[in-house]
Amino acid sequence: MDFVSNIKNNERIRESLIGLKTLSDEELLLKSDHELKEKLIALLNHEDPKVRKNSAILLGHYDNTIDILLNAYQQEKTEYVKDAYLKGISMQDCHHYLDDLKDIQKQLLNFEDTEVKHIQAQLKILNPLILKNQVHKKKIIKLKHEPVDVILTSLPYYQFVLFESVLHLKYKPVTQGVLVRTDSIYDLLNIRTYKEILIPLRRATKMSISLESMSEGLKNCNICEILDILYDDQSLFYFRVVDSLRHKDPGLIKKVSEQIFQMYPHKLLNTTENYDIEIVLKEVRKDQVNAYLKLTHLQSPRFHYRREVIATSMQPYVAATLVQLAKPYMKDDGKVLDPFVGTGTLLIEKNFVKPSKFSMGIDIYGDGIEAARKNTKLAGQTIYYVHKDALRFVNNEMFDEIITDMPTFAQMNDEIQLRDVYDRFFDRIKRLVKPGGYVFLYTSEISLVRKNLRLQEGYLNLIEHYEIPRGKNMFYFFIMKVK
Repeated sequence: MDFVSNIKNNERIRESLIGLKTLSDEELLLKSDHELKEKLIALLNHEDPKVRKNSAILLGHYDNTIDILLNAYQQEKTEYVKDAYLKGISMQDCHHYLDDLKDIQKQLLNFEDTEVKHIQAQLKILNPLILKNQVHKKKIIKLKHEPVDVILTSLPYYQFVLFESVLHLKYKPVTQGVLVRTDSIYDLLNIRTYKEILIPLRRATKMSISLESMSEGLKNCNICEILDILYDDQSLFYFRVVDSLRHKDPGLIKKVSEQIFQMYPHKLLNTTENYDIEIVLKEVRKDQVNAYLKLTHLQSPRFHYRREVIATSMQPYVAATLVQLAKPYMKDDGKVLDPFVGTGTLLIEKNFVKPSKFSMGIDIYGDGIEAARKNTKLAGQTIYYVHKDALRFVNNEMFDEIITDMPTFAQMNDEIQLRDVYDRFFDRIKRLVKPGGYVFLYTSEISLVRKNLRLQEGYLNLIEHYEIPRGKNMFYFFIMKVK
């Protein structure tokens, strides 16, 4: 290989090191070349910083070079070269060198003369490396702490569904959901109708989409105060910044992350994995950004059953919200059918709120049925599943209710077939549901529902109709009664 020969013969060293570094792992057959290894070690003392930098990275491909790289790191005087030694170290098993890595991290966090950009470059490698090679002690929130304001995010315009669950707290609806004041976040975890828990950061609101505005807001926010209230642990918090802007801007988010480290170098460290917290930048109105704190280790047990999903699976908090809307019309201990059951989420959530005497789910997709069986077992429920076309299903007894998430054009991509499914389903309702029973139907295909309501007005009566924005699309939830 010309690159290797050049390096061994001291010819075009800088260019050859760069060329060798760009080769794939399969092409880099370095480990058996002891002569090249010794040459690379010698080049760590080369007068050209870029030669030292590329030699350090290439030495990472050799086993047992961590001591050499650590020693060279400590001797290195050129700051922009130092991250290369850490990169080479990161390519090897470092768990025996954890204390050395932590010492370097501590030195970096007490920087004085070094430029922040060089510190950032080293910590970008070092932080995940330390986390990878130790058992990361997860932060534990105090069971009872000082009151904090948190937002339970909800479906847009359906904040009221959460009210019943927070009546014992001070609360009010906000754009994202419901703002509540609590001294124990754990008490909120079992509420089924919120999407996530966000903690608003005071003074980091109504920021424009610019580095200057976001940096100013985050500099003056109360993030350290909140962390001190929630945790006894005063050690460093690993974080990442989440881009929830309408138009994603990775470059801006990277710069914001760097700014946060500069503001709180002894409190917050940036990493891409195993982070303790997320700082969410959410565009709440056009060109207006609020910042929120999200506690990533705070795992809610409410949807523990949902292990199996497919591309079209309904999010469980959406299913729980729909069930709450339908709850006043649901029968206690009724017989319930979901003819397009998917992975079972909607039917399972229904049974958590209003347990059924008998529940059945049908679906033509075998993978969905198998996933639904596994999820149902984890939920501790009994639901009978049938792998069959629901429009060909022959029932011996009538049901009290149907609750289902109907197929959409986005799923089927066949307008004629989709229309046929809706027409045949609505025609079969009178053979499936008892007089006085209900049909709870979720779909984006409003025209097909309206058409069939007109055709079946002799036995089907529309009771409630909800519009539910889902991203750029509009979905609908219909509550219908069989006459």
